Amino acid sequence: MNKITTVIFDIGNVLMRFTWKDYVERLFGEETAAVLTWAIWRRHWWNELDREVLTPEEVIAGAQSEAPHLASQIREAVERSGEACYRHDYAIPWIESLKARGYRTLFLSNYSQYLMNKRPDVLDFLPHLEGGVFSYQVRMCKPEPAIYARICSDYGLIPSECLFMDDSRINVVMARKCGLNAIHFANYETTAPEIEMFLAERGGK
Repeated sequence: MNKITTVIFDIGNVLMRFTWKDYVERLFGEETAAVLTWAIWRRHWWNELDREVLTPEEVIAGAQSEAPHLASQIREAVERSGEACYRHDYAIPWIESLKARGYRTLFLSNYSQYLMNKRPDVLDFLPHLEGGVFSYQVRMCKPEPAIYARICSDYGLIPSECLFMDDSRINVVMARKCGLNAIHFANYETTAPEIEMFLAERGGK
């Protein structure tokens, strides 16, 4: 087994919180929030925003076509989406701890320029990472195999020497299929020790 040299972080719900469910339920109530989530997320319009192949207005219009009776709520949910973002105090110390032990730290994230512009403050950890790939930059999203290949190509990575973490199990499964070691991120309290154990087993630094 190869030693781990690189730790690759997902961003949303790993290094920062994106509380979509709580956010839309707070604005519109549980029943309406369920329909909005279906129209915006389950019909994949949000993914098109993350890929930046559609403009925010086109994404809003597409989601509105799924639930025309909630057109104004869909617009409000997207336009105020920055309110669903929160920073994690542990992000920077965690990154710096790994770097201090010689690990390369990167990110691989489905994230839109639109959302980034809404709340740049929650991404204050980015300068502490050594690089990475945002979906909007390459116009592809996890779990598409090509985005995993892209970060490996861009940074000269050997997949078997990388540990990737993500809050989406589907993204973790695909990462493994692409040759990366991958761990599902549940929360910092339980997953950070799991990651430390994995690193120790693979020649930890």
